[in-house]
Amino acid sequence: MTGIGVGRILSLLDARTPFCLVTVVASGSDSALHVGGKIAVFPDGTSEGRVGSDRLTRAILDVSQRFLGAEEPGQVRFTVDGAELGNRRRMRDREVAPDTVELLFEPCLPPPRLVIVGAGHIAVPLCALGAVLDYEVTVIDDRARFATRERFPAAHALLVDDFSRAIESLEITPWTYLVLVTRGHEHDEATLQRVAGSSARYIGMIGSKRRVLVVFDRLKRAGVDETLLSKVYAPIGLDLGGRAPTEIALAIMAEIVNVRRRGGAKSLARFIHSEVGLADPGADVADEA
Repeated sequence: MTGIGVGRILSLLDARTPFCLVTVVASGSDSALHVGGKIAVFPDGTSEGRVGSDRLTRAILDVSQRFLGAEEPGQVRFTVDGAELGNRRRMRDREVAPDTVELLFEPCLPPPRLVIVGAGHIAVPLCALGAVLDYEVTVIDDRARFATRERFPAAHALLVDDFSRAIESLEITPWTYLVLVTRGHEHDEATLQRVAGSSARYIGMIGSKRRVLVVFDRLKRAGVDETLLSKVYAPIGLDLGGRAPTEIALAIMAEIVNVRRRGGAKSLARFIHSEVGLADPGADVADEA
């Protein structure tokens, strides 16, 4: 086994590089692995370090992606040939079969990022709720009088710029949650066209049924793939029945948490998606739950 040291792990954490830290916690006599040995596996499937045979290493890389997606740690047993096994019947049992190894998978991720495109009346409580839930919040607007520190004291960053330029300046990752709450569908449409194919974990767009249908229709005619539009939560939020800005913000954050944690709550988007023949944006979440 070729592992990585504590210094390298700390440098990855300091750089806020997402990775899964894999540690050998139990090792059978035939595995030739040292308890405490560590490797890092990255979201693109590459790794630093090596564990056992090629087949075992490939299995570990695959399983690491599962834990990165779930954002939860866990232990998995393997044979030395890479076959995944069930958990030991009793974790207090110290005996480990000679041809098995047990590994701890720990996702090491940067804080989730909430990007609010539009600094209107809904964005204010949404930013506050996002910060309370430990999201790093970025607020974007092209009007300096709206995107102010006085209105958004909890924001990690405020960007005053053209919406398209601001979005293009951001690094969008699988831990980015995008909320489009601009003042006009032309801004939502331009922004959505740029981010629909991104790796963002969540894209939500506010709007009435009519407004959402207009934007979807225009984007389809502009050549945006329907499978990308199917991933957009619009109208945005869970079906809580709220009307006030704070209630709408709550429904939006509840939907984001539902997507992140693979919950089973119902989104408002499912009604319009069904009507226009798009897949339910929460279908993937339900399948993974």
